[in-house]
Amino acid sequence: MTQSHANEMDFVLLPSKEVFVKPGKLFIEGRVRDDVRDDLDNEDIVEMKELLEKHFSSGDFTFELLEDILAHDRTADLRLGSHLEGVKEILKSLKVVEYLGPNAEHTTHSSTSARIEVQVYELYDDPRTFEEDSDIPQAEITPMPHARFDGVWDELVFAADIKGDLIWMMTNILRFSLRFSDNVGSDVNPLILLHGPPGTGKTSLCQGLAQKIAIRLRSQYDNTMLIQINTSTLLSKYYSESAKQVDEIFTKIARMCQEEPHTFTCVLIDEVESIASSREFSTDGGESHDSLRATNALLTGLDKTKNYPNLIFLCTSNMFDTLDDAFLDRCGLKREVTAPSLGSQYEILRRRLQKLIDRRVIRAEVELPPYKDAKTCALLDLASVGARLLNIAEQINSSPHISGRSLTQLPERAVLQYLREEECDLNMALKFIERLVRPAQTSQEGKPEGNKVEGKGTEIEIRGKKRSFKLVFEEDLDIELLENCIEAARKKPSLES
Repeated sequence: MTQSHANEMDFVLLPSKEVFVKPGKLFIEGRVRDDVRDDLDNEDIVEMKELLEKHFSSGDFTFELLEDILAHDRTADLRLGSHLEGVKEILKSLKVVEYLGPNAEHTTHSSTSARIEVQVYELYDDPRTFEEDSDIPQAEITPMPHARFDGVWDELVFAADIKGDLIWMMTNILRFSLRFSDNVGSDVNPLILLHGPPGTGKTSLCQGLAQKIAIRLRSQYDNTMLIQINTSTLLSKYYSESAKQVDEIFTKIARMCQEEPHTFTCVLIDEVESIASSREFSTDGGESHDSLRATNALLTGLDKTKNYPNLIFLCTSNMFDTLDDAFLDRCGLKREVTAPSLGSQYEILRRRLQKLIDRRVIRAEVELPPYKDAKTCALLDLASVGARLLNIAEQINSSPHISGRSLTQLPERAVLQYLREEECDLNMALKFIERLVRPAQTSQEGKPEGNKVEGKGTEIEIRGKKRSFKLVFEEDLDIELLENCIEAARKKPSLES
């Protein structure tokens, strides 16, 4: 083919193959009312689940993530129609909790582009479930889902999508475990390790995940149990006793899984480094052989229970570097949980404030905007609630010792400390938080080191052991005048008391 011929050729566009986009999945959770819980059996719950899935899938409905479909009668009537009264007789809430699939960044999704999956569940609230179980005295056994952990999952906020990743990890672990028999076994232990600094929400994340598992597996397992092991009770002062207790716990857990195959068991080991510390480190540090035996018993127990499809371990650690290598090798999945970012800090504060508003502790006539909208508010109106809350988060973010735990407690602590009236509105609550944050920020700016004089221009700061103040000179500094001022300041009772 000649060059001229090639230049004269036309390009022909061939029809492309049709691209098939797999629909997403929208998860909706319906909580059974407490007053009718005892009157329902499993068939009633399954019937309600199937009715809702069929109804939502047969029409064109739009859902907003995290909304409660039953919260407002008008929108509930539009969504449920003739089924509304029957649903409200059984369900207390019907929440859109999660979406998986294309356009995951959107908060609004249609039933025509997503498959609807509804889970209907009962919430246990018997306080007796938190007594120590006689069979495993070192653990706290709780039927799930439980009222104690209601809302924990929704309140947790992280910069990365740790919650979504954990649900997928859990789903995949269970999928793998069901594919293997007890004789063959999977090569991956059903164990998730969350590690990071204290106060970042690792324990709450595990408890919330166990709650979420119990709801999601409602159609696969009759019951879900959470076993929380108190590692401090396992460490005994008696020789070899710690290893015996660890071995006994795993033996009892294995027996429970065998005898109750229709019950799913989540085992939470908080601060696992207490019984999984590096054996090499223990030997070098001269620690007792009992600690080493406890670690060996833990490893043996994990191997003994790895092939049960109805069992998963959730572990947390504040000291990842001290964990034994063999234990880390047995972790099916490891995930670091870091201190919250600015956006996460804002959302934690917003959700805690919203919880106080929902419970009528705080009265509010305006909505607290999400982080993205708050940044816009800060540009347009610094006095808006979004801008003020963002400013609080920015002040907190400058602290090197911020944690999710302290953020969660901040709004309630501020109201408890400063409220002097019968009611508290949102404006007052924000003022209280600003007031509580400001002294903390001041103390972080620098601690005094003896009597210190700093000067710049005509401003002098004098710091004592407990107090400090500034002297501002309107005229040029005079050395003799300065010396007299400092001497007078040192004699002031405010600096000596």
